[in-house]
Amino acid sequence: MQQTIDAIWTFNRFYTRFIGALDAHFLGSRVSLSEARLLLEIAGNEPVQASALQAMLGLDRGYLSRMISRFEKHGWVSRDRSGQDGRSRPISLTTEGRALFADIDQRQHDEIAAVLTRLDKAGQQELASALTTARRLLSEASSPAGEARAARNVLDRPVWNALTGRQAALSKGNDVVRCFDPAISPFGAVRQESAQNWDALLALADGAELWVMEKEQVAFPPQIRKVRSAECLQMVARDVPAEDSTLSYCDLGEEEAADMLALARLTAPGPFLPQTYRLGAFVGIRDEGRLVAMAGERLKPGNFTEVSGVCTHPDHRGRGYARFLMRVVARRILARGEQPFLHSYSSNTAAIALYAALGFEPHQTITATVIRKA
Repeated sequence: MQQTIDAIWTFNRFYTRFIGALDAHFLGSRVSLSEARLLLEIAGNEPVQASALQAMLGLDRGYLSRMISRFEKHGWVSRDRSGQDGRSRPISLTTEGRALFADIDQRQHDEIAAVLTRLDKAGQQELASALTTARRLLSEASSPAGEARAARNVLDRPVWNALTGRQAALSKGNDVVRCFDPAISPFGAVRQESAQNWDALLALADGAELWVMEKEQVAFPPQIRKVRSAECLQMVARDVPAEDSTLSYCDLGEEEAADMLALARLTAPGPFLPQTYRLGAFVGIRDEGRLVAMAGERLKPGNFTEVSGVCTHPDHRGRGYARFLMRVVARRILARGEQPFLHSYSSNTAAIALYAALGFEPHQTITATVIRKA
C-alpha cells in the first residue's frame, strides 16, 4: 500500500510539472490550465448550459461563474438567450474564443508530439497502454463524487462492461476479448490494449468490421485500420417526464424483426443487424400495418441501459413519434430501477437539444471507432 501511495505521489509531482499545471499561463497561452480545460468542454458541447459544465468538470459553482465572466469580458464566449426558453442562456465560443482554443489545442499537440518523437513506436504504445491502465484502475478504486460517480465509471467503457456483464450471454470471447454475436451487434472490446488483443478481437469477429466505444483515446497498432471515427456526447437521465400526447404503440420482438431491419436500413439510426432486437425491449408505431417509427435498448453496462435504435420513416417525420417512443423506453428503464443513457454525435446539435428536453443531461464525450484488419 505505502509503495503504491509513494508511486502515485511521485508521479503527481512529476506530471504537474510536466504539463505546467501550476503555471499562470498554460503553455504560454493567455489562460490557466483550468481555463483551458473549460474552453475544451465548451468547444466540445456548445451550446452548453453552465450547470452541465459544472457537472462535467466537478467545479465549484462560484469558481466556474468567475471563469465564465472572465471569458465574456475578453470576448471568448457569448451567452445568447435560447429560442425555446427565454430564461436559458447557453454558452458558445465566439470567433475569438475558437481561435484561442485552436491555438491552445495545437500547442498541446505540438508539446506532446515533441516528447513522443523521442520514443520509438513500441515505447509510444507502451506509454499509451500504461496510462490507460492507470486511469482505469484509479477510476475503479476511487469515487470522487460519491457512489453515483463510482457507478458511472462503467460508462467510460460501455461496450466492455456490457459484454462482461448483463449481456454476456449475447456475446462470445473470453475474459480478455469479447464481441457480440455478429448477427446481433458489431460492437466489441478488449480488456486491455495490446497488439495481440486487438488481433484476437478481430479474429473473433471473423473479419467483419467492429465498432469500439471508449472514453480514452485508443492507440491502435499498425495492423488495425481505422475505417472511421467520431466523437459522441454521452447523456444520462435521472428522470423523464411523462409524455403529454397519447399515441398508439406496440412492443416489437422476433416476429417484427424483418420490419425493424427494413426501417433501420432506410433511416440508418446506427448499427442495426437482423437480431439487434435481442439487445433489449423495442417499441414501435404502425400506420396502416407498416412500421413507421421505433425505439429500443442497446448496451447495458452496470445498472445503465442505453436508449438506441430511434428512427422514423421519412414520410412520417415531424409528428413527434421519436420523442414519444424515447419517453416510453426511458420511463420503462427507470421503472425497472435502472438509469437510461444514450449517445449522440457531438455535431448533431438538433438531436442533443431534443434529448435535453426529454431530461437527458451531458455526462462526458466518448469516441466511437469502426475498425478492421489492415
